[in-house]
Parts: sequence; structure tokens; C-alpha cells
Amino acid sequence: MLFEKEYREAEEKLYKKGFYVENMIEPYNDCYEVLDGNGKVLIDHLSLAQLEQLSNMI
Repeated sequence: MLFEKEYREAEEKLYKKGFYVENMIEPYNDCYEVLDGNGKVLIDHLSLAQLEQLSNMI
């Protein structure tokens, strides 16, 4: 997977703060969404760059 390292790092940072990252399904499978501990979608349609930025801000 291209950019797997960047994805894993962002996912780990968000997980430590109590958030979960999911890859969206077709036709948006190149986008990500962030969920809270209850599975509620907080933000979606994020690119990998946006996901990395969010993980660094939180």
C-alpha cells in the first residue's frame, strides 16, 4: 500500500487520543473518516494529507 507508513502513523496518533480511522467504501475508497469511541463519524472525506494534518493538530 502506497503511503502505508504515513497512514499508520496518523492512525496511531489518533487512536491514542480515543479516535478511530476507517477507509471509506466505494466510490470514496481513497478517502478516510474519523470516528469517536462510540463509532459516530466525526469527520469524513479526508485525504491522507488531511488525515496526517488532523493527527498532528489533535
